[in-house]
Amino acid sequence: MNDNHNDPNDLLQPGLSGAFVRDGFGALPFTPAIASAQLAGLTLSVKDVFTVQGLRTGAGNPLWRDGQPVATTSASAVTALLGAGAAWVGKTVTDELAYSLAGNNIHYGTPVNPMAPTRIPGGSSSGAAVAVAAGHCDIGLATDCGGSARLPGSYCGVWGIRPSHGLVGGVSGFPLAPGYDTVGWFTRSGAVMQRVLDVVAPHAPQARDFGWWAAHDALDACDPRVQAAYRQLVVRLQEGRAPVPWRAAGSLALHDWAVANRTLQGADVWAQHGAWVQVHGHSLAPAIRERFGHIAKLQPDQVLAAEAVREHARSTLAHLFAQHGLLVLPTAPGIAPLLTASDEVFTATRERCHLLLAPAALARLPQVTLPWITLDGAPVGLSVLGPRGHDKSVVAAARQLEALLATQHAPALAA
Repeated sequence: MNDNHNDPNDLLQPGLSGAFVRDGFGALPFTPAIASAQLAGLTLSVKDVFTVQGLRTGAGNPLWRDGQPVATTSASAVTALLGAGAAWVGKTVTDELAYSLAGNNIHYGTPVNPMAPTRIPGGSSSGAAVAVAAGHCDIGLATDCGGSARLPGSYCGVWGIRPSHGLVGGVSGFPLAPGYDTVGWFTRSGAVMQRVLDVVAPHAPQARDFGWWAAHDALDACDPRVQAAYRQLVVRLQEGRAPVPWRAAGSLALHDWAVANRTLQGADVWAQHGAWVQVHGHSLAPAIRERFGHIAKLQPDQVLAAEAVREHARSTLAHLFAQHGLLVLPTAPGIAPLLTASDEVFTATRERCHLLLAPAALARLPQVTLPWITLDGAPVGLSVLGPRGHDKSVVAAARQLEALLATQHAPALAA
């Protein structure tokens, strides 16, 4: 096993889109027990925050990795997928300490977005999304804390999921924020997404038809062409089934929810990693170090106020789900920024993304993103958001949308 992770050659670039870390690529150091054939014929990559027997957990930072023991067991999600017959491919790159939405890493580089090579792949599950989008594997096991499976799914044109918080066990060997962390994954189809959910959450309630609704609030966060596509989609949904209700602007309080979400997540992250960062922060990229510096200053009264906002978000969404069904909205406000974009562009994009990503994370709800439209050669995903615990219903609704979108031409949506 190669322990020198300060060497840039530790990232496997040739032909593999920069998606994989060398440690763990290829044959596993153990033979998994196969309990079923539910995922036979499918291949699996695993984000380098999960414990895998015989390997160290890198978490996107060489200094962190060097301080970790070789794992003697694997995370339960890894064990479940291998036990269902998925074939191992390797471990994938993560943003540093999984604390970014961009997809870049100063130690290991930026995995190449196969759908838009001049643009970022999104993070922190960048490698897992790229591995699936590039066809290097069928399933990319990932995590989603604040959007890490949903945003890369949108940017790379694949399916991604944030399950209900706590539904799937074995979040990771590197917990970023336990109150937010969920096991997520990427696939290239809704059918495989469903198969994986059946394996990792076999006791989740069976799918039922909730109906769906849309929200004016989402429009304000989105680029004009995404706004137009969203409006056209709502018209299409209204033509195909019972009228899709629109919520009045402001009813979802997206800005307030995003602020509260960042506060609560930040407090959780600092409680988990503040002590390590105070000693080893010099090893972090400037942007990551700055983010930790900000959350170190959070005060108890800010956290208490954010908890009240969380309860408002939870109760508001629960009421709307009971009235109207599942929420359909764009996953991201637009296409991924260019790799060469300024820091100001990345910051502004991240802020707008938080408006659409915060509701599920804050209220601990399931959200699935699926491929939707293409603008300037780059993808934008569409999401379904639903009540906590009803993950199978959310996936089933997303598959209905997948079928609907397959009957129409994407350019018409983006006009």
